[in-house]
Amino acid sequence: MKRIFIIIIVFIVFAGCAQKPVEKEAKTIKKIEKMSLPAWAYELPQTGDFVIGISSHSIYEDQMKDAAKQMATVIHSRNKASYTITKSAATDKEEFLSGGSAQFKLNVSSDQEETQRIYESLKLLDEYFYYEFYLALFSENSAGVTESCKTRYVANFPDWYENDGLKVEEGYVRCCASESSSNLVSAWEEASMKARFEIAKYLEKNVQSELTSENEDITKKYAIETRLKLAELKISRSYITSELCDNLRSYKVYLEMITK
Repeated sequence: MKRIFIIIIVFIVFAGCAQKPVEKEAKTIKKIEKMSLPAWAYELPQTGDFVIGISSHSIYEDQMKDAAKQMATVIHSRNKASYTITKSAATDKEEFLSGGSAQFKLNVSSDQEETQRIYESLKLLDEYFYYEFYLALFSENSAGVTESCKTRYVANFPDWYENDGLKVEEGYVRCCASESSSNLVSAWEEASMKARFEIAKYLEKNVQSELTSENEDITKKYAIETRLKLAELKISRSYITSELCDNLRSYKVYLEMITK
């Protein structure tokens, strides 16, 4: 009888171990969210000097609007006239660990006084809140925009965007660029800068190379530098998506920049 009791206890223990629940991997929940935007956030009027500024939503209205105006000023100034400077250097040696590379990129406005003048001249024409961000439309010379430009709607993904890259057509250079970030301001600024560098790369490129020989080790040194003054660029169209991943929101900005 005692032996039977021991067998039953052992059976219960093994049965309990066998029924231990299997831990399941946590699933990442992603959700693309769409929210209406004014028409000018998708496509700026073809005529005029319109520019979009963005800032974080804040209870301090004046500071929020000024931050958006400052962003619009910098973008407008760099699109009107700016220098893009790209420097990269690489050293390749026969010894695997002897090589190295570095790259430096900079995009700056060409005239600080002009940038200040633009800031003082920009006028707020329309505004809109997109999740936790404030979007504003500015212009130097236009007194306003039509009501159709202010119409709010949810647009489908644009057919003008295929991928990041550059096209030359009908006398215009068109560059599409995209960037993702948890900060909408950063995504917009990075996409703008990416487009400027792509246009600069297309317009001019200087390559210098040097071959040296030291102690029977062949060392190749490459230096690539692009310095170009860009002028009369314009962000013509844009598109913004918002994605919620495990309750963390991120944004992706698509831009089209054109120049003659």
